[in-house]
Amino acid sequence: MRNLVSLLVVLCILLHDVDKINAWGEEGHKIIAQIAWDRLTNNAQNIADDFLGSDTLPDIAPLPDDYDHTSQGKWSEPCHFCNLPRDATNFTMDYCPGFCVVKSIQNYTKILTSEESNPFQCDYDLGVEPCALEFLVHYVGDVHQPLHVAYEDDRGGNDVKVSFYGEDTNLHAVWDDKMIQRWNTDFSSAATELEDMIENEPALVKQYISRMNPITWADESFAYVLSTCYNFTDAEIGVQDMDDLAYESVAFAKKAPISLGDAYYDRNLPIVKQRLIAAGVRLGELLNTIMGPN
Repeated sequence: MRNLVSLLVVLCILLHDVDKINAWGEEGHKIIAQIAWDRLTNNAQNIADDFLGSDTLPDIAPLPDDYDHTSQGKWSEPCHFCNLPRDATNFTMDYCPGFCVVKSIQNYTKILTSEESNPFQCDYDLGVEPCALEFLVHYVGDVHQPLHVAYEDDRGGNDVKVSFYGEDTNLHAVWDDKMIQRWNTDFSSAATELEDMIENEPALVKQYISRMNPITWADESFAYVLSTCYNFTDAEIGVQDMDDLAYESVAFAKKAPISLGDAYYDRNLPIVKQRLIAAGVRLGELLNTIMGPN
């Protein structure tokens, strides 16, 4: 009987994975966590180590994506994103009546703040609710992925079928990990490259740190949804004349033969890099605020 129950649980998880909605994928979350870790004060690193045990911040960063696809963690799935209607022009908290990634960041910031004076080693087994540090690291990454603050009617681009360099996938996955993997599959060297960019762009980093409200982070992400994520060329969507074709409608987006390659990648990879940088810098600043003072 125990084996049968275990099999049913596994099957439920596998079936649920068909609709799995991650943000940044494993590489992206690890890149963000590494940038944040390298910006922590000694005191913040020491406190974080008490929560981490033998793990590292990049180790735990992707774990909530696995947790929310277990039977006991399914409740946390809405914590990873914000759903907006097709006619939205910017993000406001009116679009977060229940669970959403912005409220999740606010919630786990408060919890971690209450725990930092008495840190304890977290249990990172999937059967246990992730600790506040793990959740916070992950959700700060999530809110910076543009398609995690996106349209409800196409599930943040999951229903927008595309071919990315000949691989059948969807628009959400392109932003989650396909562009990152094409750029660099080694999170450590990718983080180093972005940290070099940080050193060369102090004014931009200062701007990121000056905007530490998660509502602002979500609004930034949605601005990219409005301006670039769905901005396909005529050739990419396989038509010659766009004047009479309402290709922006969700009905068309779900059926369109969208073929993405160099033009889309070259146009949007710089945005992906800047969103990873913004998330890493802000996560480091947030953790220093909570755990950094001596």
